Amino acid sequence: MSESSVALELFLRWLNEAHERRFTLPEAADCSAISVDGETRLAIEVRPLLGSVDDAAWVGARRRLEDLLGEGLPGAYALWAPFGAALPSGEPMLSEFIDGVRQAAVKLGPHERSYVPLPARMVLRKISDDGGVVSVTGGLNQHWARFTELVRGTYDLDSTAVHRLPESGAHLDELIGQVVDMTKQLSAGQRAEIETIDAWTLQRLFGEAGVTIVGAPPTQTDDPGLAVRRNFRRILAEVGPSLWSAEADLRALVLLGHYARMDQEGATTAMRGYDPSLYSGIDFVCLVADGLVKPIIDPPGAAKR
Repeated sequence: MSESSVALELFLRWLNEAHERRFTLPEAADCSAISVDGETRLAIEVRPLLGSVDDAAWVGARRRLEDLLGEGLPGAYALWAPFGAALPSGEPMLSEFIDGVRQAAVKLGPHERSYVPLPARMVLRKISDDGGVVSVTGGLNQHWARFTELVRGTYDLDSTAVHRLPESGAHLDELIGQVVDMTKQLSAGQRAEIETIDAWTLQRLFGEAGVTIVGAPPTQTDDPGLAVRRNFRRILAEVGPSLWSAEADLRALVLLGHYARMDQEGATTAMRGYDPSLYSGIDFVCLVADGLVKPIIDPPGAAKR
């Protein structure tokens, strides 16, 4: 199953649940599809926000990992790689990760999501005894304020190996506690490593077998904000004519986003700056990321036409 097929399945499930419809999943559909609910036809275009992947080595490594993960695993699954993360490799990490995916997969019911932990390591360095601040780079950067007044001294925390935290707030609380406790053990100039995890979202899909890794190579994630604004505009210009000319009653654009968390997406903000004529006539614009669907355009009553 391709990434586009994963996004299409999740969008149709969202649409049917949100609007009480019964649009069917087209067979062998990919970037373009027609879904039917009775006499109502829905034209769908699926596009990745970051554009096509041009890293042949990464694509090959992803395919090999998908094959390893899918061996003997009943059911179909999507594994959402954290944005910017490298594919697991080397032993024993690879074997342990494969075992973790299989153990998590058999516990999932239809459409359920969970996560598989991949070991990650943060580095904490004490700069001086003055102040009370932790400067953070990487995945914990947005939480830097929570360290304020909890530490004595000035520190640098390199959390670039952490791309996605588990959704539980308890995990973040515990991780912050670990960092704060470690600051009490360091003298100026000293550094310490803190073991943690990266959370890879695993999701059960419709189908009999196979694992699809949804992600992008780290080389393609240098400036995601700029890429999203540029690509989103181009996508709207490209898919508009094909959707408008389709023999359909409804039209939808499904965007595949490679975000660590849905609350970090930038597509909604980008769309506010576009000329509405770019998406005029498109009934639904939805973003799919981390196994979730977020409607950007979802006019009331659109699916009841």
